[in-house]
Amino acid sequence: MAASLIIEHLTFQYSDGTPPALSDFSLTVPTPSCCAILGPTGSGKTTLLHLLVGSLMKHHPSSIAHGSIMINHVRYEPAPKEVLFPTVGLTLQDPYVQLSGIRETVHSEVALTLELLGTEPSMIDAQVQKTLRELGLYELSHRRPNTLSGGETQRVALATVLVADPLLLLMDEPATALDYGAQAQLKSTLRHLKEKTTLLITDTHIDFVLEVADRFVVLDKGTCILSCSKAEFLAHLPELGNLLPVDDWREVLKLRERRSPHTERVFKALGFT
Repeated sequence: MAASLIIEHLTFQYSDGTPPALSDFSLTVPTPSCCAILGPTGSGKTTLLHLLVGSLMKHHPSSIAHGSIMINHVRYEPAPKEVLFPTVGLTLQDPYVQLSGIRETVHSEVALTLELLGTEPSMIDAQVQKTLRELGLYELSHRRPNTLSGGETQRVALATVLVADPLLLLMDEPATALDYGAQAQLKSTLRHLKEKTTLLITDTHIDFVLEVADRFVVLDKGTCILSCSKAEFLAHLPELGNLLPVDDWREVLKLRERRSPHTERVFKALGFT
């Protein structure tokens, strides 16, 4: 069952005297669904994900934070101080650093997660095979992890997290290094995942998340400047040119003024009402 997420008035500074990485940030994400966290580099996206998973407060004891985070009805004030995996899973921008480097096959790499969690050995193989099949990786079970393509490595890194069945999945710019085909595979995977898992995906671009996310949040220097549905986000795109690369969408948005049966289908697919 997916986890609900409620963030209330969250402010975070890495140390006293530094500008807030997040400032009075609030967000409610219904379950199950997918929320895109967008903004330029330095806007606070990655900070938010590491606060949610619990690694930031644990590794930055001199940091300053206020507010609260509630995950699956458990409240943390201001944020978790211990890593919450497997309840909360996080995939990093660089999938290669998420692989251990000590396992000889994809199957054993994914199994390592369950071994470290103390899963009953007799249950590990079936759970790993199930996860690999769901991600279209079963045929790669016996491949060496260091021989995989970028898209395959991304999915294996995701498998090492998903095999533990997290209720909340955080993904930090997952499409950055993927070609078009690999992005299409990942989109399909995430559309199925959000039926049972609450997803938060960060990005500096909008094309990838538009096909996956239900809710959109835009950050600028740690401050939330927009939190809305897909239709509302698309309506506000012309105002976001200083924060997001939206030029390619300007001509598409102009079509709203001269709709036809064809463009109606396009707008419906994009979430316009």
